[in-house]
Amino acid sequence: MSTKTLMTVEQFVQLDRAENQDFELVDGELIPLSSPVILHAIIRERLARLIGNYLEKNPRGGLVCETDCRIKHDTVRRPDVSIFLGERWQNLDVYSIPVPFAPDIAVEVLSPSEHIMDVNRKVRDYQSAGSKEVWLLDHAICEVHVRTRAGMRILEAGDLLESPLLPGLSVRVADLLSAQ
Repeated sequence: MSTKTLMTVEQFVQLDRAENQDFELVDGELIPLSSPVILHAIIRERLARLIGNYLEKNPRGGLVCETDCRIKHDTVRRPDVSIFLGERWQNLDVYSIPVPFAPDIAVEVLSPSEHIMDVNRKVRDYQSAGSKEVWLLDHAICEVHVRTRAGMRILEAGDLLESPLLPGLSVRVADLLSAQ
């Protein structure tokens, strides 16, 4: 019988950045992150630009990409895009990682190699840590799933991605998930 070597968040943070850049820490265990395809980066950057422009005109918070967030005492997740609103954004220590809490909106651009059980676990982790919304962007089927504690909305290509947390923001799913 083998035993797993578990790690604390403090040990994870102390790793050389090159050693932990492709891992999340989940329940004390290092979990490798899959290498994203180019389209993944295009979509992440498109969304970050769109929301960044929105937040410049509507200063209600800020966003970061690929930044470690401490979800619970032994778990550090790295959403593709993390949106922090109000006081949570204002109180962030920009010189420290991991962010000591979950984002208000956690965004994951799904990769074909991700398993549904792993994705659902991430959603549960974010929600239990206080994320109000989790957006799952699935370019393979041109859908966005918006998960909240109240349930899930599935948005298809012609639908508009909108959020009560970002009033006035609106983007057509097909435009967001396009390869162009």
